[in-house]
Amino acid sequence: MISSLYKWRFLFLAALAAACVALWPGVQAGVQVDNRLSAWFLEGDPALVAYHTFQQRFGNDEVVIIGVHDPATLLTSRNFRRLRQLSQALEHHPDVAAVLGAGTTSVPAPDGLHSARQLLDSTTTPAAVQRYLARQPTLRAQLFSPDYRTARLLVVLRSSPDFDDRRGEILGQLRTLTEAHVPKGRAWLGGVGVVYAGLNALSQQDFGLFLGLGYVLMFVVFWLLYRNLWLLLYTLGIVGLATYITLGLYGLLGYRLNLMTVLLPVIIILLGLMDALHVVNERNHLAGPGSTGPTDTLQALRNLARPCLATMLTTVAGFLALLSSPMAILRVFGVFAALGIALCLVFTFGLGVLLLPHAAPSPRATHTTSTRLVAFYGFVLRHRRLATVVSVVLVGLGLWGATRLRADTYTLGYLPTDNIVVRDHQALEAAWGPYLPLELLVEPRPGYSLSSPAVLRAAAAFSDSARTLHSAGEVFGFHSLYQAGLETRYGPRGGQLLGQSGAVKDIASRLQNDYPQLLGQFEHKPSGTGRITVSGRMLSARQLTATTDTLLRMARHTLGPVANVRPAGYQPLYARITDYVTTSQTNSLLLSFVLVLGLVWTFVGNFRLALLALIPNVFPVVVLLGVMGWAGIALDTATASIAAIVLSFCTDDTVHFIHAYREQRRAGLGPYAARHVTIAHVGPTIVLTSAVLFGGYAVMMLASLQTVFLFGLLTSLSIAAALYGEVIIFPLLLERFDRE
Repeated sequence: MISSLYKWRFLFLAALAAACVALWPGVQAGVQVDNRLSAWFLEGDPALVAYHTFQQRFGNDEVVIIGVHDPATLLTSRNFRRLRQLSQALEHHPDVAAVLGAGTTSVPAPDGLHSARQLLDSTTTPAAVQRYLARQPTLRAQLFSPDYRTARLLVVLRSSPDFDDRRGEILGQLRTLTEAHVPKGRAWLGGVGVVYAGLNALSQQDFGLFLGLGYVLMFVVFWLLYRNLWLLLYTLGIVGLATYITLGLYGLLGYRLNLMTVLLPVIIILLGLMDALHVVNERNHLAGPGSTGPTDTLQALRNLARPCLATMLTTVAGFLALLSSPMAILRVFGVFAALGIALCLVFTFGLGVLLLPHAAPSPRATHTTSTRLVAFYGFVLRHRRLATVVSVVLVGLGLWGATRLRADTYTLGYLPTDNIVVRDHQALEAAWGPYLPLELLVEPRPGYSLSSPAVLRAAAAFSDSARTLHSAGEVFGFHSLYQAGLETRYGPRGGQLLGQSGAVKDIASRLQNDYPQLLGQFEHKPSGTGRITVSGRMLSARQLTATTDTLLRMARHTLGPVANVRPAGYQPLYARITDYVTTSQTNSLLLSFVLVLGLVWTFVGNFRLALLALIPNVFPVVVLLGVMGWAGIALDTATASIAAIVLSFCTDDTVHFIHAYREQRRAGLGPYAARHVTIAHVGPTIVLTSAVLFGGYAVMMLASLQTVFLFGLLTSLSIAAALYGEVIIFPLLLERFDRE
């Protein structure tokens, strides 16, 4: 096969060039960012169906909260004008469905309820506004803080097919409009979408920058080690072409980069660089003084064809285990990571016959590393008990730390403290209090409706209970509209008339006639479903789940006899994403271990040796999870994928080690001599690839975004642990279980 590949190498090059040209449109499409929810969930997922049902009933649930602040008071004519003008500018934005705030609120005119005027019209005095709102406590709580220094505007965004793609652009325009009407430092933007857009923008910027710097550092180190342009082109070609073709097919099939598939280049460079260095190392061992021509290159490729195929299959199997995930985003990630790994094997051999014959052997780095490794292994053997104790302690600490690991995520915590999103959140929460919407759907039981006095009283009782939670603030729902209407008609004590059917019926009629758009925000007439929005604090996914559970217990106590209550909107979907990701990664990791064990067993033909080979693969994963547990680093979308990457890295080196060891044993060497020869032969590649990759990923620790920092830190740590497992633990295991 290798001889045929060499014979037809120029035809291979021509076909490769044609494929690159044909895939260019796919690459252009594939590198676009798309983090829409449909990319995360499988079609028909109950959580996604429930979310879309909520949006169909009440529109886009993504609300931008704008806080306008004056350190003295907002009750001035100038501030009233600012609020009116800002509200009007926001309402005219094509992607805004509605603006709910003091600048858009209509109130009854003195001549009757049916004649309305703007609360902050040009003729209204600050004193009149304060007197009016004093009689309207429900309305006042939604418009101003108790000290009248902060006003809240709720900007409801329109639903559109490309909303997820344009979120960052839309929010940037809303920020610009706000800054044009309010003095600098006196307005803040908040909301789930604001945090999400800020995190997405910074993650793309930081990940691209520091991954690029890491790649540059890797290849600079590679150049310093080998000082050979052909070898550099060989490794760059493997990684670059595998990445290019993977992204080209990815884009042509209609996929776009997201928070998971942005890791594809990371996977590809790991396997591409490792296989390339194994080939280079093998060629250096075969080459004699003054060796030229393709003979040594072709023989090196023949020698490594079987182990490279085995490493590809084991790693591909590990990533294809993600097909067991209930999430579309993880399935797609697994499939294209497997594709990229398979392409690395193709180009390792395809470019090997094209480029390596032109590269002079460079055994200097390999020979130096080999000599030092043999000396180091002698030191380990002389202190085998100490090495064993240290390894057992590390495993024990890792397992103990893993028991402390928790699945959680706190998106705001990923942003630097000086980021504008964090500053706005802190200022808004300090001036207004909890502001993020937690949505609940209320479905009256048979015999009741949303306007039934019993349902309205129960909803009001639930609101009073919810406000006692530390993590909750103001509560507003369908019942609040009736309370506000009764307060308008009967004064501050009007809310107490929710139990009187006549008064409630009158207000229901007036709301339907005079405020249909506002009523539609909280009541869905066709289904008879009501909406209650609890303003909550920025919480982690675990805290959010606990708060939601508490709210549901309160709802069962107050609303349970007359209605069913369930969570809705984006927040429960977000909690489900975290649960899906962590569960999927855990299950797929276990499945991948089983698949890897089976494939390694098939490759080596010895179950005991395959079982021993699994231990150095497990060790870096145990260390990784242990460090995360001890350091309090949660298992989430940013960290859960690292274990699969580590497994792929370690499996590759283990298979090459086993292959070389078995070859030496078949050649008649005893276990002791076979271990020394194997370490001298394969060890340099393991050490050099670890050094190159460690330096490349350590650069990412300079990033300001916590997700990128953690990825660099944990990946670098895992690479170091994998190296320890390969050059210390595995040889010690072989010595223990394969004696002379």
